[in-house]
Amino acid sequence: MGSIPNKTKINSSELIWNEENALWYADQYGNHISNELTINSITIDPNDILLDIGCGIGAAVKIAAKRCNNGKVYGIDPIETMIKIAKKDQLKNSNIEFSIGTAEDIPLQNETVNKIISINSIHHWSDYKKGLSEVKRVLISDGLFFISSDIVNNNDCGHGPGPLQTNKDIVKELDIAGFKDITLRNYSLDDEGIHLVRCKKE
Repeated sequence: MGSIPNKTKINSSELIWNEENALWYADQYGNHISNELTINSITIDPNDILLDIGCGIGAAVKIAAKRCNNGKVYGIDPIETMIKIAKKDQLKNSNIEFSIGTAEDIPLQNETVNKIISINSIHHWSDYKKGLSEVKRVLISDGLFFISSDIVNNNDCGHGPGPLQTNKDIVKELDIAGFKDITLRNYSLDDEGIHLVRCKKE
């Protein structure tokens, strides 16, 4: 089935995203503290329309949905198995909508949401420049975009080498893409922590 041995010793970006590995990843990291920590570190209003890109099994989506109870929360993930797991506990009349989708082709209309979150997922986007363009397309004017990464090793985001390896890299690319008011803060709970980049659409 193409499974990878010693998964605990490899970077998630090296995983072959078949059903077996998706189930393993969901079990190991689906309810990771970074989801709750991210939602607790941003302001969510009752009428917000929020999108989680790379939502996995929907942990952050479900937490956020309790806060924007008069709004709507969308969760997209390119892995069908993740979306199937996310939908299992979803109430029929909830304000949540899960669907298969990628950052490079977000299945929403222009200027649909006022907040977007990406928790440990931007490093997995196949084309982050196109993904950032899509983020701007679906955000309303002055809409907010939050990028959350686990604190692993100083400013390294823990997803291996690449153009978005550090927070400095992420901030630089956001600036190039035309986002404004870019800030970076760290938040922690017990022994876990996140880097949280916040920016605004022009």
